[in-house]
Amino acid sequence: MMKEDKSNVLLYGLIIGGLVGAGVAVYFTSKYFTEKRRINRIRKNKFYEGIEDIFDTKDLDSTGNNNSDETTEKEIIDQLYSRPDQP
Repeated sequence: MMKEDKSNVLLYGLIIGGLVGAGVAVYFTSKYFTEKRRINRIRKNKFYEGIEDIFDTKDLDSTGNNNSDETTEKEIIDQLYSRPDQP
């Protein structure tokens, strides 16, 4: 009679422990993906802000031409797209 009670307690403990472990795993996984999404969004915004700063129309001279020529702009774009992903 005593052995059946002990085995039931062990079984209940394993089931409850598994549920708690699964809950903790889901919590930390969702927290990780939320943080990862936030970092990627910040990176993307910084990238586009950098492009806007480079091609800003404030540098137009009196004739309406931009100070940088087309080949320089293409080189800058190529360099921006070839950057490694760093935060």
